[in-house]
Amino acid sequence: MGFISGNPPLTRPDATFAVPTEIKYGIGKVGNLTVELQLAPDLAERTRLAVFTDAGVAAAGLLDVVRQAFADSDYTIVAVMDDVPAESDTEFVKRAAAKLNEAQVSLIVAVGGGSVMDTAKISAVIAAYGGEAGEYEGGFMVPGPITPILAIPTTVGTGSEVTLAAVVKDNVQRRKLTIASPFLFPRMAILDPNMVATLPARLVAWTGFDALTHAIEAYSCVEREPISAALALSAIELIADNLEAAVREPGPTEARAKMQYAATMAAMAFSNSPVGAVHAIAHSVGALFGVHHGLSNSIALPFVMEFNLPAVATYYAAVARAMGIADTGQSTEALATAAIAAVRELKQRCGVPMQYREVGVPTDADTAAAITDLTMEDICLSFNPVKGEREDILALVMRTL
Repeated sequence: MGFISGNPPLTRPDATFAVPTEIKYGIGKVGNLTVELQLAPDLAERTRLAVFTDAGVAAAGLLDVVRQAFADSDYTIVAVMDDVPAESDTEFVKRAAAKLNEAQVSLIVAVGGGSVMDTAKISAVIAAYGGEAGEYEGGFMVPGPITPILAIPTTVGTGSEVTLAAVVKDNVQRRKLTIASPFLFPRMAILDPNMVATLPARLVAWTGFDALTHAIEAYSCVEREPISAALALSAIELIADNLEAAVREPGPTEARAKMQYAATMAAMAFSNSPVGAVHAIAHSVGALFGVHHGLSNSIALPFVMEFNLPAVATYYAAVARAMGIADTGQSTEALATAAIAAVRELKQRCGVPMQYREVGVPTDADTAAAITDLTMEDICLSFNPVKGEREDILALVMRTL
C-alpha cells in the first residue's frame, strides 16, 4: 500500500489528461521571448502582438520588461490593454475583442494574474466568433481555435497559464461566468521568477492559497484520476514547504520559484480533475462583494474541507502527509482532521483572514442566502465530493461568514 495516498481505487472508468501548453521556466526567461517564439514553428511568423496586463503589473515595471523583450525585433506590439480590472467583466472583454480585430493581432501576450489571463482568453474567443461572453458559458461551447496566447504569470497561484478555463464577471447579473474549452489552453507559458520578485507579501499569500485550493480540490473531487492526483500532491508539498518563505522574502528567490511551479502543477491537476465547492463559494462571494479570488478561496477552504471530510477522509489523510504531518499510527480520520488544522495554521502564519466578515462581507441572513443561491448555480459545485441540499450549502456558507 502506498505510504502517501494509501493506494485508493480508480474512480473514473474513462479519463483523458491533457496539458497542451508548452511550459518554459528560467530566471530572465521573459527577456528571451523572441528566441522562444522563433523556436516554435507555429508562432515564429505571428509578429503582430497584443499585450494584456493590469495597472499594478505596469506600475511594477513588468510591462516594460515585456516591451523591451520585443524591442528591435520583427515582433511589433500593435495593441496594449493595460487596464484589465481586478474583477474582469463582460463589457471589458467585448471592448478588448474589438481592439484585437481592429489591430489584426496574430499573437496575444497575457502578463498578470488570473483576471488578466482569463480576460485575454475570453477576448480572443469573442474576437474570433463574436457574441457575448455568456453565450460561451459552461463546457465545450467555444466552437474552434482562437488567437494563440503566450501567458506570463505574475502571481504564484492562478494557474490560468495552463488551464482550459476562464472566469469573467457579469456586472448586470452580479455573477461570475465560467467558460471551459480545450481551445482556451494557452499555447506557451513562461515561468520567470523575476516576474514575481516584487509581488507584495499579501498577494503571495492569497495567490499561494489559491494554488493550494486548486490542488486539494483537484485531489479530492469526484473526477480525480492518478495523473492529476500526482501533480496535486506534489503541489501541496511544495506549497507547504515554501509559501511562508515566499511571503516573507521578496525577490526571485527559490521559494517563490517553487511556488510558481506549484501553481502551475496545481492548475494542470484541476484542468483535468475539476475544483469543487470552495470555488463555487469563492466565485459567488467575489461576484457579490469583489473579494480577491485567492483570498476568497483561502477563507472557504478549511470550512469546505470539514464539510467534505466524511466522504474523503482517505484523500485528506494523504494531504496531511504531503503537508509534512507525521503519520504515527493515528486513524485515517484523525490524520484527515490534522490536514484541516494544518491549513488553518498555515493561513495564520501567512496572515490570511479566517472568515469573510474580516474582509467586509456582511453576515446577515440575506447575504448568506444570496451567496448560497449563486453557489448552487456554479458549475464547480457539481464536482464536489459531497453534494448537499440547499440547506446544507446554506449552513456551510454561514460558517464561512
